[in-house]
Amino acid sequence: MKQTLLLFFFLLAAIALRAQNTPRPELSVFPNPTTEFVSVQDQADAVGQLNVFNLLGKKVKAFEASKGEQYFLGDLPKGVYLVQLVGKNKQVLKSQKVEKR
Repeated sequence: MKQTLLLFFFLLAAIALRAQNTPRPELSVFPNPTTEFVSVQDQADAVGQLNVFNLLGKKVKAFEASKGEQYFLGDLPKGVYLVQLVGKNKQVLKSQKVEKR
């Protein structure tokens, strides 16, 4: 179990690093920290999907993205989550830590 979690952590880190090294439009998830909703700043309307992972690497939410939309996280327990922004071409554009209070 410990080895599986460690492997998954390294996989998430590699995905995040790859996303950081890929040229992309200005993207951010806000507000951070949040209590209920988050939004995505996406100047180029490049985001097609928003995925939310807990720190164990389990996908706990997935949304189809649309410009100006708010995404409800209010039913998640308090904690830190990894929000992954996926482009319309299915490429990971950005991964960002978000605190849910």
